[in-house]
Amino acid sequence: MYDVKPRFRIRGLFKYLVLYLLKDEPLHGYEVMQRVSKLLGEEYEPSPGIVYPTLQLLEDMDCVVSEKINRKTVYHITEKGRRILEEHKDKIDLLMQRIRAFKEFHAMVGPEFFPLMKELITSYNSLSEEEKERIRSTFRDFIRELRSILDKGDLDG
Repeated sequence: MYDVKPRFRIRGLFKYLVLYLLKDEPLHGYEVMQRVSKLLGEEYEPSPGIVYPTLQLLEDMDCVVSEKINRKTVYHITEKGRRILEEHKDKIDLLMQRIRAFKEFHAMVGPEFFPLMKELITSYNSLSEEEKERIRSTFRDFIRELRSILDKGDLDG
């Protein structure tokens, strides 16, 4: 019911990410998926339902061209695609900053955090009222502390 995997929202920016990946070398769709996953961290795997329609959109916009090589469709960035990259450099820079922050945050909270949140949600109904209250209290303290840090801009505590 609840998916507590870390999410990285790049709606509206994904096409720029694909162009960014294609700027150095041609790639087929599966390679695009692998590169995005590597860039964002292994926890994020873009689905074919995102990658292939984006590649088709970019082809329709004349930002990429495709060719069949050994039964695979390989995508090459066009001059128009390079111009789009340059025109939207600020968006791409912001996207790359978000990607770095996402990866750093995920590394900071550790690999146990998101599975633990999922376990908490799935087992919540079986907890005693006392356990639920301890969890609520812990989260209130946690949220208060985070808010204090963020409001002050003091990341050293």
